[in-house]
Amino acid sequence: MACIRPLRGIHYNTNLFPRLEEVTAPPYDVVDESERDALVKKNPYNILSLELPSIRECKEPVADKYQCASLKFEKWLREKVLLRDEKPALYPYDIEYENAGETKVRKGFICLVRADDWEERTVLPHERTFQKVTQDRFLLRSATRAQFSQIFMIYRHNERVSQLVANGHRERLFQVRDAKGALHTLWRLNDREPLKGLEEAFDSMQLYIADGHHRYTTAIRYRKEMEARFGLGPKAPYNFTMAYLVDAKDPGLVVLPTHRLLNLPKEMDEEQARKNLSRYFDMNPIDLSSSNGVSEQADTFRDVTATTCSQGISVMFGTRKKAYVLCPKAEARQQLLDSVGHRELAELDVVVLEELVFKRALGIEPEGLEAGRDIFYIADSQEALKALKPNQVLFFMHPTRVEQVLDVADAGLSMPHKSTFFYPKILTGMVLNKEDF
Repeated sequence: MACIRPLRGIHYNTNLFPRLEEVTAPPYDVVDESERDALVKKNPYNILSLELPSIRECKEPVADKYQCASLKFEKWLREKVLLRDEKPALYPYDIEYENAGETKVRKGFICLVRADDWEERTVLPHERTFQKVTQDRFLLRSATRAQFSQIFMIYRHNERVSQLVANGHRERLFQVRDAKGALHTLWRLNDREPLKGLEEAFDSMQLYIADGHHRYTTAIRYRKEMEARFGLGPKAPYNFTMAYLVDAKDPGLVVLPTHRLLNLPKEMDEEQARKNLSRYFDMNPIDLSSSNGVSEQADTFRDVTATTCSQGISVMFGTRKKAYVLCPKAEARQQLLDSVGHRELAELDVVVLEELVFKRALGIEPEGLEAGRDIFYIADSQEALKALKPNQVLFFMHPTRVEQVLDVADAGLSMPHKSTFFYPKILTGMVLNKEDF
């Protein structure tokens, strides 16, 4: 089953950077180019200089941006901008944050995980990947022989793991408060006995990818190509990738919904869309008359969506005159199950959306929708309501439950793109990993 190992973690020198907020960053896939440039301009040592390198920032002549990142990484190590721990360790990583007015703490730890092939089913995915993204990550790792961020993985509850992580002696390294107010605390645990016990415990467990499917796909390809080139065997550093592991029953593990804004097809107006939807759904009107502003509207949508029906999807049309909760009719539910063939998929709101709303009611192929042009993914409900335009329809989704993620992965299935939003995001730059081979 899963194979985990400690690592000699690399982290920023806090004597040089007492405010780590200036050099850590959100994950690369939620930062656009302008945001990346602003962070690096504010502090040239920001981790995105490595994670999202730019050839124009290199003073030395280089072949490409990946070689630029490699030279910069080695320079930062030499100059003690980055410090590497002497002993291998696991790094407990806690995040305290606010969600729906409640303070939560998500507890996990950073380690190395062997990048086994998907077919071995030691690490299970739940979403599809796209090749152009994995190519960029592969070139960066090949040039630097390092990882600057972690794959986010979860595992089914194991009491022994919980005790070992909680009871092992740990040293607090630093804290960082991100732009959304969450407090990230990193610890170091390098006692021999808990490290050995955790390795043994995970040897009989599976891991599930929460966030980072592209990076894990990259890790598999990287492992294979390095083994073909160097042939150092299963213990070589290139077999492993850095990950952040969280217990699936951790009280702080939260999955938020990702709402969709869809541009209606040119040949379809709102009235036609409503008529088509009514063939497959009971359309329950949402009363927004007492909701003032987007904040109260968002609360109304969330409450009504959660209580009207088990697979309810709320919709608001761009004119803002009509809003409904769509509850699939019995015959539509059966059609959905017949179409996807698996109960684990048929119970997902995102699959109801793709199969019944997009394909059947609106005649749209989801695979043909281009993000940022035809469809827009927005996690924040208030921002989604603010962004709604006259030619669009907003689909207000339920969150996917953690248990659903595990069940879909166990069944060997994949969810549609943007089915999950694990919140909060882990920061890039808390711990780095260097491969010596």
